[in-house]
Amino acid sequence: MRPETNQSSVILANAQLVLADEVVSGGVVVKQGKIADIFTGSAVPTGAIDCEGDYLSPGLVELHTDNLSAI
Repeated sequence: MRPETNQSSVILANAQLVLADEVVSGGVVVKQGKIADIFTGSAVPTGAIDCEGDYLSPGLVELHTDNLSAI
């Protein structure tokens, strides 16, 4: 069950953050759809979404589908 989130602010914690030059353990604070802060460590603050060590990378979209057909 995911914690209740305020649509203007979300905390994602305990993730592997893919940064420009390294991957670190930590989390991000998202406010109004934009990354407002990045923090390191594996702590999960109260009310945060626990990513359970999953990778978190901004700007990637999963395009894999078995429903595409060649034109």
